[in-house]
Amino acid sequence: MELWRALRLDLAPETPHVVSFVGGGGKSTALFRLARELVAQGSRVIVTTTTHLGVAQTQGYAGLLCLAEGEGPPADGIADRLVAHGQCLLVGPRVGAKWRGLTAGQFQALWTVARALAVTAILVEADGSRGLPVKAPASHEPVVPPMTTLLVPVAGLDGVGAPVDGDHVHRPEQVRKLLGLDAGMSARLTPAQLARLLVHPAGGARHRPPTARLLPLLNKADDICRLVLGRLTAACLLRLGQASLVAAVAQEEEPVLERWAPWAAIVLAAGEGRRMGRPKQLVPVDGEPMVARAVGTVLAAGPSAVLVVTGAHGEQVQAALASWQAVAGTSLRLVPNPRWAEGQASSMRAGLLALDEAIQAALFLPVDQPLLSSRLLRQMYRCWQAGAPLVTPRVDGQIRGAPALFDRALWPELLAVQGDVGGREVLRRHQHQAATIPVQPEELQDVDTPEDLARLR
Repeated sequence: MELWRALRLDLAPETPHVVSFVGGGGKSTALFRLARELVAQGSRVIVTTTTHLGVAQTQGYAGLLCLAEGEGPPADGIADRLVAHGQCLLVGPRVGAKWRGLTAGQFQALWTVARALAVTAILVEADGSRGLPVKAPASHEPVVPPMTTLLVPVAGLDGVGAPVDGDHVHRPEQVRKLLGLDAGMSARLTPAQLARLLVHPAGGARHRPPTARLLPLLNKADDICRLVLGRLTAACLLRLGQASLVAAVAQEEEPVLERWAPWAAIVLAAGEGRRMGRPKQLVPVDGEPMVARAVGTVLAAGPSAVLVVTGAHGEQVQAALASWQAVAGTSLRLVPNPRWAEGQASSMRAGLLALDEAIQAALFLPVDQPLLSSRLLRQMYRCWQAGAPLVTPRVDGQIRGAPALFDRALWPELLAVQGDVGGREVLRRHQHQAATIPVQPEELQDVDTPEDLARLR
C-alpha cells in the first residue's frame, strides 16, 4: 500500500497538510518516500526540517533551496521549484555536515506561502535520533510546528529485542524513565514497551498539537522476523486504541505492508421478517436465534466493536442478545433504527453514524446468513489490513454483496444510498478495487422464508 493512502492524505485539501515525522528508525526515508508518492499523484509538496537534516541525505535532490541566515521563505524561488519538480526541499544554512532547520518564524512564513501556492502537503522532519531505531525525546524535542495536522512517530523494528542502551536507543535513560525500567538493570525492548513509548505523551506523542492525528509508523519490517515483531507491536497499540502502520519504506515495492486500526462489524437486524411470517432474527438455527448466532460469529472474528441495528422487533432482539451483552460488555451495542421500514440503507446509515471516530473499517452482514464463519470475517479484515478499500466474498467467480467490508473512505457514499439496496451500488462502482475471497455458496445461504429454513435443516 502506498504511504500517502495509508496516512489518509486528501490530495485536494482546503489548506496544506502538515505531516511531522518524529522518533527514529527511518524518518528521513519515510519523509522523502512520501514526497515522491505525492508528486507522482500530481500534488505539490514542500519538504523541510525544524531540527537538522544531513547534507548527504539531500545530495542530488531536485528542488533544493537553502535559506540564508534570517531569510524568509522566498515565494518565487519555491514556486519555481514546484513548477519544475513538483516539490521544494527548503533548508536553513549549512553547518558542517548538516543543514539547519527552519525557525518558528520561518515556518510560519512558509505556511503562508504554501497556502498561496496551492501546496498539498508540507512534510517536516521534526526530530533527530542519531541514526538509531528508537528514541525518547529530551525536554527541547521534538520541534513540532503548531500547524501540524498529522504526527507520525517512527520506530525501527530492529530496535525490538535490542538492549535499552546507548548503542541501540537514543536517550536510553529517558526511555527507561518513561517505561518505568530500573536504571541499573539490563533490559531488552519488548513490543508492548515500544507501543507504550510511541503513544506516551512524553514519548512519541510529545508536543502533539491538540487537533493533530497521531499515527505511529513501525518501519523496517523487511524480513519475516521483523514483520512478526511489527504485528505484535501493532496489536499492542490496537489494544491501547491506537492505529498504526507496519512498513518497510526503503523497499522498492509499496512500502506499507499492513495497517492496523479499530474496526467494527454491523449486524443488520431491523427487518420485519414478512416473508418468513415471523421475526426471522429470532428464528432458531441449531437451537440459537439467528441474531444471537450472528453476534457470536462476529465477536469470534475479533472486531473492536459490534453494532446490532434493530427496528421492527427491537425489544425481542434485545432480549435474545442479553447473554451476549453480559459477555461482551461495551464492545456490543444495539442501535435502534426508527426508520427501518425505509429499507436496508436506513439501517446502514444508523450503524455508520453510531460508530466511534477511531473506527477505520466497517463490515456489514445481514442477520439471515447463519452459516457464515468467523474465519471468513477475519480473512476479510486481513485483506483490508493489506490495503483493500473494499472486501467481499466470491462464489464461482461472481462477487457477492454480503457480507461486505468498507474502508472509512467509502462511508460517505454508503451514507448517500437510499432504499432497500444496501451497499450494492457502492460495491458496483468500486468493484475494480475490491479484494474478493472465494467461498462455497452454502456459507452465504440466506434464510428469508420457511422454505429456506427447511432446506437449511
